[in-house]
Amino acid sequence: MSSSNRRIRSDGCRAGLAGSYQPRLETDPPPPAPPDWAVRDFHSFQDRLQTARRQSLLLHHDGLTKAEATFRNTAGVPADLQMEMHAPFFTIDPEAIFSLYVDLPTLERGLALFQQNCSGCHGPYGRGNGAATREWYAGNYPRNFWYGKYKSRSTVYGRVPEDADLYRTLTRGMYGSSMPSFRHLSEADRWSLVQFVKTLANFDDDYEEKVVNLFARDADRSHEPLLTGLEPSASLESVTRGRILFIEQGCVSCHQANKARPVGLDRGEGNFNWYDEMQRPVQHSRDLTTGVFRAGAASSDVYRIIAGGPNIGPMPNYQKLPESDRWALVHYVRSTYKSDYPQAPASADSEAKVPRPPTP
Repeated sequence: MSSSNRRIRSDGCRAGLAGSYQPRLETDPPPPAPPDWAVRDFHSFQDRLQTARRQSLLLHHDGLTKAEATFRNTAGVPADLQMEMHAPFFTIDPEAIFSLYVDLPTLERGLALFQQNCSGCHGPYGRGNGAATREWYAGNYPRNFWYGKYKSRSTVYGRVPEDADLYRTLTRGMYGSSMPSFRHLSEADRWSLVQFVKTLANFDDDYEEKVVNLFARDADRSHEPLLTGLEPSASLESVTRGRILFIEQGCVSCHQANKARPVGLDRGEGNFNWYDEMQRPVQHSRDLTTGVFRAGAASSDVYRIIAGGPNIGPMPNYQKLPESDRWALVHYVRSTYKSDYPQAPASADSEAKVPRPPTP
C-alpha cells in the first residue's frame, strides 16, 4: 500500500468514523459528515477541472464515433435516440478526467475501488453500461453517474445529493435491487468512492466553453433540506388525509389506476410515457404494498422520495405541499404494507376531489 493510501486510512480513523453505519428497514440514522481529507481532494479536482483546457477533456474524431457507438450498443438506449440530447455528457473523455487524479489519493483510491466493486454494473467509466446492464430487471438499469441524477437524496428536486446521501446508499445498498451493501468496505474506502462518483458528474458546457462538474454547479446549499421537522405520530386522521391526497395529487394514475390497491402498474396502464435519464423505458411503477423501496422504507426515506421526487422517471416532487400533507402521504403509503398502521376507510375515496396533475 502506498504512503498516500495509508494516509487515507489513518486519517479516516482520526476523523472519528469509528462505528458502523448500519441502518435497518425501520430506522434511518443520520450518516456521518465527510472527512476533511476526502473533501479536500475533491476540491483539488475541481480546481484542476476549471483550469484544464476544454479541448483536452473532450473526445474527438474516431474516439467520439466509438463512444457514440458504445453508448448506443451497451447502455440500453433506444435505437432512434437523438444523440444530441446526451452529447454534453458522453463526449467527455473519461480517461482525461481520470488523469486529473494524479497525487490525489482519495480519488486514486476511489477509482481502484470502483473498478473492483462497481464497474460490472455501472461500467468502467460509470456510464451505466457495465457487462451486467442487460441482466438487470427491465427498467431498473444501473445508474449513469455522468448525469448527476439520483433518487435517494436529502436535497430538493433537481439538486445533486449531499455527500452523506451517497455514503448512505453505498453503505446499505439499494433495497430490492441488484445493488448490494458495501458495508464490508472500510469507512475511508466508502468516502473515497463517494468522492470518486462525484467526479464523474461532468458535462460539456458549449456556451461557456468549459467542462462543468455538476457538484460544483450545485455549490449553493442555502436551500432548506427536505426533512425539516420531526415526524408526527401516524393516526387514522393522517392516514385518511394521506389517502385523499394520494387520489387528489394523481398518485393513483401510476400506482393504482382502477385497481383495488396501490400496486405497481405496467407501462401500458399508466398515464405517462415512462423513461429514465437516458430515455430508456421504465416498465413498471413501484408496488407500494410490498414495502420494498430502493431508497429504504423508513418514514424518513419515504418522506424524502415524496417531498423531493426521485429526479429520474415520471414521478414529480411534492415539495410545494405543506409539510403536514407530505407526512400524511408518508403515513398512507406505509399503511399499505404495515398492518399495525391505521387503515383509511373506504369513504375517504369519495371525499377526494377529481385527481389533478401535480406541479413539477
